Amino acid sequence: MSSPPISSDPLLAKVGLIDVLEVDRTLKVDLQYKRPSPISSRPLYAQDFQALLKPATALRLKEANRLVKAHGYRILVWDAYRPPSAQLELWNASGYNDTYVANPHNAPSQHSCGTAVDVTLVTSRGKPVKMPTGFDSVTPEAASHYQHSDPEIARNVRILQSAMRRAGFYPLPAEWWHYIDRDYRQYPETIPLSAVRPRG
Repeated sequence: MSSPPISSDPLLAKVGLIDVLEVDRTLKVDLQYKRPSPISSRPLYAQDFQALLKPATALRLKEANRLVKAHGYRILVWDAYRPPSAQLELWNASGYNDTYVANPHNAPSQHSCGTAVDVTLVTSRGKPVKMPTGFDSVTPEAASHYQHSDPEIARNVRILQSAMRRAGFYPLPAEWWHYIDRDYRQYPETIPLSAVRPRG
């Protein structure tokens, strides 16, 4: 993997994050927490919030995107860096369900460290493709190892999983869309929202 890029935004560069679109313009981004979700009844992010990751993690995502293009797809980012304050709100809204939401009182979410990403597939033109569930589905079908009877869904999941693994991510068992950078231990610190979007 090539050397990690540095964000053109001095503030993001200082905290060691980068907008994924600065690394790969062919990624598609639709941050789900800009609106109410199946877990949170209100938006957790401002409308201009960016999909941010550690630069090395963003490079891995770029590689995964390259791999799925061979199948006529692109990667759509549903979530990336998640401020610790948003993680706490999501934890509370989930009813303290640590199967689907990391307990911020026990250990930091890798989203809050910039080393986890929630992704799905779209066509090369950005149209949705059939996947197991929607975002934040708390159902058995959302599990990464669930055996889907629909061959198209099963194939799409295999394509995504293979690309993400080959690029250096590993999946979360309960959520087919959630992937963590295999080198996440190199970045153990959470990044507060105030470091990314200071007030005033």
